[in-house]
Amino acid sequence: MRTKLFYSFLLYSAFLLFVGLLFQSPIPIFVAIPLLWVMLLSTLFKFEKVKVKRKYKERRYVEGDTLRVNYNLSGHAYYRIEDEFGFLSGYVDEKEKIVKKVHLREFGKIKGKEMLITSEDSGGMEIIETRKKINKEVKVYPKIEYVRKFVIRPRRTRSLLGDYHSRRKGLGMEFSDIREYHPGDSMRWINWKATARKNELMVNEYESERSGDAVILLDVRRFYKGSEEYMKFLRHSVRAAATLTTYLSRTKNRVGFVLLGETVDWIYPTYGKRALYLVLEKLLQTKSEKISHIPFEYAKFIVSRFFPPNSFVILISPLLSWDIDDAIVELMAKRYDILVISPSLISESTDFASKILKTEREIRLRRLRLYANVVDWNIEYPLTKILMVMR
Repeated sequence: MRTKLFYSFLLYSAFLLFVGLLFQSPIPIFVAIPLLWVMLLSTLFKFEKVKVKRKYKERRYVEGDTLRVNYNLSGHAYYRIEDEFGFLSGYVDEKEKIVKKVHLREFGKIKGKEMLITSEDSGGMEIIETRKKINKEVKVYPKIEYVRKFVIRPRRTRSLLGDYHSRRKGLGMEFSDIREYHPGDSMRWINWKATARKNELMVNEYESERSGDAVILLDVRRFYKGSEEYMKFLRHSVRAAATLTTYLSRTKNRVGFVLLGETVDWIYPTYGKRALYLVLEKLLQTKSEKISHIPFEYAKFIVSRFFPPNSFVILISPLLSWDIDDAIVELMAKRYDILVISPSLISESTDFASKILKTEREIRLRRLRLYANVVDWNIEYPLTKILMVMR
């Protein structure tokens, strides 16, 4: 396809030739000759549209990773390539290989719909645009902090081995008590020092270590905060959910997930890496573009309907909903253990609305502390520092 520059040169040179012939003057004709030469030489130079083949490793990426994208170019032209990773420009002569490094700053899915390839000849007289469909996507998972250990004691544990300390005595690694020997006790459990003091056989008791049910309840509803402040809260909340899910799945627990945003979504409890990958996939789509009008009652209904009683529920919420504290009381009445991690979303501004929100949130935190474990999390600090207080 001819460019506007070509047609402007053509019209301008034709006009000069017409003026020169009309007035029988050689000056306009001499001025038009260089323009004609440029047009002629641009057609003589080799021009072939650029073809692009793009490759990169399809694997799991995490925030902060660097993606290496390989572009294999072929043709003879100046080029400009636009895709989901930005744009490239330059000149290719026959074949060329370019490696572009893309820094993945935020979690989410980078979907590629099409690649626009623009090829232009040396004189700028001809241009070819090619659109190439792309069906690939890059998944960038949230950054996960390493949690060594934090205390969770559910009311009921399962028969499978895990890292939760059961309320029942049995086989385990954690010492609990010393009692008298009963027929059938293993000789390995005998505490010889206590036996010497009591002058009768005494055995050690241990806390049995079993697996339990845990539910991550992520509340990322958007109320009436600015987009920049909300995105900061969202990133930290999603990272916290990913961190806790990784720890719970690594400690052989059955993990469920409830997401409260523009809509309500949930994942049934499951074990191991399957639970981790299901939750991470759901977290990639976690975002509320609009103001959310969904009450917290929906999340309470899903937890009580689809997750077994005595589960350990970890609620991550800014606590800006007026009905959230009553719902937590009802869940605890239904024999759910509750841990509330509340990221601080309200800014330190002195306007009247922020003061009201801050006061309401502090009142709600004080009320919840009467019957639940509550952590007021300043998102300027890592989550691991907060969990260390709970040990």
